[in-house]
Amino acid sequence: AIVFICALKNASLDDPCAQLSEEVLYCLCNPLWEPLTVDKPAIRHGISTYFTLEHLAVAAYECIRKSGAHCFEGAAADVLSYAHIEQLITEYTGVDSIEHDMCTNSCIAYTGLFANLNCCPLCNKERYDPVKLRTSGGWNRVPCQKFVTIPLAVQLQALWRDPEHAQKMSYLSDTTEQLLNELH
Repeated sequence: AIVFICALKNASLDDPCAQLSEEVLYCLCNPLWEPLTVDKPAIRHGISTYFTLEHLAVAAYECIRKSGAHCFEGAAADVLSYAHIEQLITEYTGVDSIEHDMCTNSCIAYTGLFANLNCCPLCNKERYDPVKLRTSGGWNRVPCQKFVTIPLAVQLQALWRDPEHAQKMSYLSDTTEQLLNELH
C-alpha cells in the first residue's frame, strides 16, 4: 500500500505511465476558450454520426459516411472517414482518449506499478495474446484486453468553452452566492 501512496504522491502529467501525448499535455496547460463553431455541413454530419455510433463498429460509420456522401452534392469528398473525424474532434475539443492494457478479468490495469508486468499478479492471466506472441517469436505484443480513459480535465475544459455548459457548470457557485446574499 505504501508503494501505491508514494506513486500517487509523485504522479505528474508527464509521467510515461499516463500516456498523455504532447498535444494533450499542451491542451491541458493551454486550454482553448473560444466557443467551437463548425461551418461545413459535411463535417457537422460526420461529427453527429460519429457520436451517434460511438459504441458501434467503425464499419457502420463508414457505411453511413458513404451513404451520406451521396446526399451532399459536389461535397462528397468533405465527408470524412472515421479516423479523420476522430482526429478532427480531438483537434476541435482538445479531448483525447488514452488506452491502457488491462487484465481480462478486470483485476488490474497495466499502468503505474503494473506497467511492466506480463501477467496479472492476482489471477495469473497473460497480458498479451499468447498465440500472437508465440507465433511472432515474442515480437508481436497484442494485449488481450484494453480499456479507454478520457482525462477529466480536458473534458471540463471543453465544457467551459461553450457558454451554455459553462453557465450550467457554475450553477452551484451561483446559487450558493445568491442564497448567501438573500440571508444577509
